[in-house]
Amino acid sequence: PAGLKLMQQASELAKQKGLSLVSGLHSRHHAGYQETIKRIHNGVIGDVVSIEENFLRAPYGVIARKEGLTELEWQCSTQYHFRWLSGDDVVQSLVHNLDRASWAMGDKAPVRCHGLGGRSSMTEPIYGDVFDHHSVVYEHDNGVPIYAFCRTTTGCYNKSSSVVHGSKGTANVTRCRISGETNWNWQGRSNPYQREHDVLFGAIRSGKPVNHGDYMVRSTMITVMGQISCYTGKEVMWEQINKSDFYYPPKPEDCRDGMEPPVKPG
Repeated sequence: PAGLKLMQQASELAKQKGLSLVSGLHSRHHAGYQETIKRIHNGVIGDVVSIEENFLRAPYGVIARKEGLTELEWQCSTQYHFRWLSGDDVVQSLVHNLDRASWAMGDKAPVRCHGLGGRSSMTEPIYGDVFDHHSVVYEHDNGVPIYAFCRTTTGCYNKSSSVVHGSKGTANVTRCRISGETNWNWQGRSNPYQREHDVLFGAIRSGKPVNHGDYMVRSTMITVMGQISCYTGKEVMWEQINKSDFYYPPKPEDCRDGMEPPVKPG
């Protein structure tokens, strides 16, 4: 939470200075996702009843220790496996799913969540200190739940999806498809990774700044809320997480070449 407060301040400063800030939450730039979310907001699937988010896949590649690398250098080269560098899997991977869920809910934050997680297969030191499975249930103030799952384990069922269930139908956001009282399927191609760069460069060239800081910080804070719940086994409230000044050590000003990393094998 402490780092996100700094990002919010940076976002506000960018607004004041007329600078552009484009988030890497690329789903917002996918034309098919945009059309699907627009229909959710227009009531095509009725009232949102629940949302299911899945990101189940194999682990990130492991970077072998090379001779001559210090512990710090090696950890930085395989950053996805260390929570102080990546934030762990809810924060650094499921953030895209939860950003789509937040988007579908009109960019409103949930009021509470509870979660669980652990290490069942990625137990060797080369996998660092991150969890290999997480489950988080979020709840909005209107009672709508978001069921969010991520897992990094080989030999298991894989799935990447964002599904919004409504009173009149279901929207599969990542497939750009709606079924129910209204059936619809987006036909087209979209490269959100290119589009987000086009938006940034276009804003710079036109002199008309864009700023995605608000939803970027909100969606990331939602993931931090869930990650902390998975670690602690406790219910975490939105108000509580926004008041927290917790951060993974070290502080940014203490990060320097040659420092000892905060975690080491053994």
